[in-house]
Amino acid sequence: GRVLRIVNWSDTALVTGARWSALIELADGMLLDYFSGGMVDCSKAGALLEPCPWLAGLYDAKIDTTSLTPSADVLGHDEPSKRLAFGLSSRYRLYCGERLLSSASTSFAVSLEHKFLSHITLGSRPQQRFLPLASLRDFDPFMGSDENEALDGYEARSVERGARLIAIFPMKPMCVIQMPRGNLESISPRALVLPYIMMKIDEGDYFTALDIMRRQRVDMNLIVDLDPFHFLEKGGAELFIGQIDKIDNINLFLSSLIDVDTTIWKYPIPSWRKKERRDGRRDETSKVNLVCTKMREVMIHAENKGITSSGKIVKEGHFLLPILSSYAKQNPPMLEEALALIKSNAPKNLGNQSKRKSVLLSESVQSSIQYLAFLADYELIFNTAIGMYDFDLAKAVARHSQMDPKVYLPMLKRWREMPDSMARYEVDVKLKRYESALRHLVAAGRDEDQTSNAEHISKCLKFIESQGLHKLGLELFANESEFLQSIMVSLGERLLTENRAEEALTVFLATSPKCIDGGKRAASACGDWRAYFACCAEGSDSADGDDSMTSISVKIAENISSRGGNMNEQRDCYASAARILLDYGKDVGYAVDMFISGHMYNEGRRISYLHKRTDLVKKCVDAAVSYANTCIEDLAERASSFEVASKRYYEVIKIRRQAIKEAEEAGIDPHLDDSASLFSMQSTASNSSLRSTASGSSVGSTRSVASVSTVISVGATSTFSFTGDVDTMKHKSKFNKIGRDKPKKKKKKKGPAARRMKPGSEEELKSLVDTLKFSIPNDPYLVAISETVTFLMQSGKSPLAKLLFQAYEDLSSAVTKEQKSRSEKDKQDIEERGRFAHIEGRIDEFAEHDCEKDVNELECKFLPESIRNIFSFLS
Repeated sequence: GRVLRIVNWSDTALVTGARWSALIELADGMLLDYFSGGMVDCSKAGALLEPCPWLAGLYDAKIDTTSLTPSADVLGHDEPSKRLAFGLSSRYRLYCGERLLSSASTSFAVSLEHKFLSHITLGSRPQQRFLPLASLRDFDPFMGSDENEALDGYEARSVERGARLIAIFPMKPMCVIQMPRGNLESISPRALVLPYIMMKIDEGDYFTALDIMRRQRVDMNLIVDLDPFHFLEKGGAELFIGQIDKIDNINLFLSSLIDVDTTIWKYPIPSWRKKERRDGRRDETSKVNLVCTKMREVMIHAENKGITSSGKIVKEGHFLLPILSSYAKQNPPMLEEALALIKSNAPKNLGNQSKRKSVLLSESVQSSIQYLAFLADYELIFNTAIGMYDFDLAKAVARHSQMDPKVYLPMLKRWREMPDSMARYEVDVKLKRYESALRHLVAAGRDEDQTSNAEHISKCLKFIESQGLHKLGLELFANESEFLQSIMVSLGERLLTENRAEEALTVFLATSPKCIDGGKRAASACGDWRAYFACCAEGSDSADGDDSMTSISVKIAENISSRGGNMNEQRDCYASAARILLDYGKDVGYAVDMFISGHMYNEGRRISYLHKRTDLVKKCVDAAVSYANTCIEDLAERASSFEVASKRYYEVIKIRRQAIKEAEEAGIDPHLDDSASLFSMQSTASNSSLRSTASGSSVGSTRSVASVSTVISVGATSTFSFTGDVDTMKHKSKFNKIGRDKPKKKKKKKGPAARRMKPGSEEELKSLVDTLKFSIPNDPYLVAISETVTFLMQSGKSPLAKLLFQAYEDLSSAVTKEQKSRSEKDKQDIEERGRFAHIEGRIDEFAEHDCEKDVNELECKFLPESIRNIFSFLS
């Protein structure tokens, strides 16, 4: 056929075989390889789908070593074509062999140095797109859209309509574009800039990379994030300091650091870049601190040696500003170290300054302070300076700030005139460093005369109390027993005000001598009556009488017995109150009453006989008889309540099971506090019908609006109208009486009627479960019944004891019977549902409620075996 075009290979300078051959395109789009000596053969690049007047080709596409897939010979298959051909037809279609890359492109160019095929598209929003050569070479039509995502382009850039791509600079990330007016413009697209910067960073050319990043406004964190291990551990920071001449550029790099990996969210590394990165990435929350520390070490080392790693000679103080930047950038900022560095460099920058003038007011020091203030707030730097107790440095810092000289000059002058310890104490108080302030306050007192020791101790104690520094105070005054006791008492008072009475009690009694009054108050607050009476006995003197102790014991006993809690806790409280009345109040009668209130009749009888009060023995027996009769009635009522609640529970739990099953099918929460009919079969059916037929007609009373089959008809996007067969929807006025005789809706009831639980609801089920659980006597109640039965038997009240025993056995039998009956009914229902499901050809899934396991395990515990054996003998 006729030859349409012949071109050299684009990689002629890189591939030896390409120097003695050319690419020929025929008029029908077929491609031929021409070799020296006149040999012509079909090209391994394939053929173009149509003739392309603009043509380019790669003789060996493997010159890009960043292949995404292994070569075919490694996989054991025939080696695919290594050659690529790109063509742009007269209809502006861009091809890569037989693949259509773009259906509307004005021009294209191949850049081997940047590893891109770039082209400009046509349309209302033209773009310059960049296709990686590695992606084009490894393109596989069977890999799917995800694997071939790179063919969509990398970092496309919008251009002016009608623009044409002229050339791409091989050694710069720039390209030349011809505008529709004919003028040429050079631009730096991100698609060229970012890979070029990454390449320079990988090569260790930080000077070029930083220069381009600064001019193109690329985040400088990329220098570290591209390979943190190499930058921090393999000499990257040393190369960076050696190559960057301008101090401002180093400061700019340090000030731009952030604790975020920019290669994850801002500049993702392209998939066609094959450079390996270490998996052991450092914690990004500490990146700034690590980089600042490393850079500072390198700069200090270079200043000490007088030469950088690249051989550049530097003087001492050359990296002062970048080192200050590294201190200020760290989190938290190391301003104290930065100010110390400025001060240490001050004498070396004295120059021709006047001897009377402070070296800290020299121009070099002031410029360093101003630079540090640019990175941090002046007030923070001033506070740091006074925190170093260097008032001359603080004055130098405040000189160029917005602080009022009438405020800071007298303050600094007063601190200079004070003793060192007191001045540091006031500085620490101002900076709220209270622990350090206390240390300096103690040191100031030790430097003063002994005549003012009492006043100093009082001042220390007030400061300890105001700031809660009792722990530190105990350490500082460990060898001063008198003051140590005052601190302990203050600590106890503080704990008492914080409602930590038990700890306060221990602290008060740990002092030497013991703080009896504080111990009493702490013991009373925490209810430790044993410690209280021990304090009373330890602190008593001859002036204290028995009457006061008796009144105190009665008061404390009544307070203890009036505490709430469960039955076990109440029994313990009554026992403690009785012990107090016996030991300290000498009131046997009141003590026996406490035992009776706690249903401890055996102990009451023992105390009565011990003190030869037979009248109190009869009182114990009468109380036990009364309590037994009450228990008999209560147990009978519990048995009746359990039977009624169990029968209703069986009905409600079936409703709730069905509700759970339907709720799971509908995808909603089955345990909502709903009405009984929400998940019941009837309501579910009605809800389903409402969901499935949104436009169905409603059935109601003849006077309701729903009976007129009202329909909302939607017309245009902004209008809708009401239509119906009766004009009941017209507005009401004195001229329109339609609907005036309509009966008004009844208002909802308020009060107890509105709060009535609905049958079959989750609320009713919870109430029934609570009733069933309450009907079962708990362990303290069982103990009280057992002890009462034993006491009645021993007191000659065997018939009543037998009635109480029988009442409990009747309750136990009723509970067992109901549990067994309900279990059998459940089993029958499950079997019946299973048979129906089998007949209908479906699987019946059993839905269990959360409360069923607890209810099924309800049972009455047995009375002690000794009691059951006794009644087995007497029956």
